[in-house]
Amino acid sequence: MHRIHFTSDDLARIRVAPTLGPMAETLFSLTMLRGRSGEATFGAWRRRARAGLDSRHAILGAVLPSRGPSFDLVNLAGPGHEFAESAERFLSRSRHAVQAELDYYADHHGRVPAVLAGLVDSLAARREALATVEGYHRAAVAPHWARIHSHLVAERARRGTILLDHGVDGLLSSLHPDVRWAPPTLHVRNGDERPAELTLDGRGLLLVSSFFLRVPTVMYDPRRLTGGLLVYPATLDADQAANVWTTGTPANALADLLGRTRAAILTAVAEGVTGTGVLARSLDVSSAAVSQHTAVLREAGLITTRRHHGSVEHHPTRIGLTLLDRQDTPHPAP
Repeated sequence: MHRIHFTSDDLARIRVAPTLGPMAETLFSLTMLRGRSGEATFGAWRRRARAGLDSRHAILGAVLPSRGPSFDLVNLAGPGHEFAESAERFLSRSRHAVQAELDYYADHHGRVPAVLAGLVDSLAARREALATVEGYHRAAVAPHWARIHSHLVAERARRGTILLDHGVDGLLSSLHPDVRWAPPTLHVRNGDERPAELTLDGRGLLLVSSFFLRVPTVMYDPRRLTGGLLVYPATLDADQAANVWTTGTPANALADLLGRTRAAILTAVAEGVTGTGVLARSLDVSSAAVSQHTAVLREAGLITTRRHHGSVEHHPTRIGLTLLDRQDTPHPAP
């Protein structure tokens, strides 16, 4: 049980975000992949995802062992609008930060698997691990990311409505059955017999929804300047899940209509790959070619383009999503 103690300043600094991003959700999905719960909502997805795994994916099992704490790659990679954004952050993390996570892992499991031990000093080992995680992401999560993202955006909007209608008490009391609000303390059941007392020291709490994570998880670092982080399960029923797993327009038909590269770009943008450079690398074409194709898609009203922090980002329009047979809300600008 985690007990999170709030001050009045902490209550004033509660924020709500839709998601930590595609890498975090991909890592959270490993818990659902390994388990047996949620058959009605995740059963079909789980069987397809498991069918694509082989010995090359050993790193996934090491990151999330069958029992005990995982290797916290989510914390090391951090949030990101794109998979590549979180990946770059992990590559830049210090030796000390990675070693600290491995030491915690070893304290609970007795040893560190060789596939993880090399992540401390070897940039090549980190890149190889990320390549494996990204391969799993592309097979198991990316085809559904546009709908997953839209579901999480809707979840955030729902929480905002609860906050407006019922205040902070209503918001914190309605997150999940395993989260209990007894002012000024939030009790989060986590299966640990030893209670953890957490103080936010006026820095507040960030509430983030997750599609795949079905138990509330507290991510707390006393050195975090922005306070604590509580990841809670987004509301999800069988009908909503079925809508997420529904595939869109067949790729060949879309390619015949738009051309193969433009169809691939539109699909990638709808799945949350927004940057020109990332699109170029993922599709193995030049940035100049991506710019030419996105200009055509933009003129056709299928995407929008904007500059954000010095980079160019593309987002699907409703027309573009409709063409993909995806009745999703377009990705909001950060």
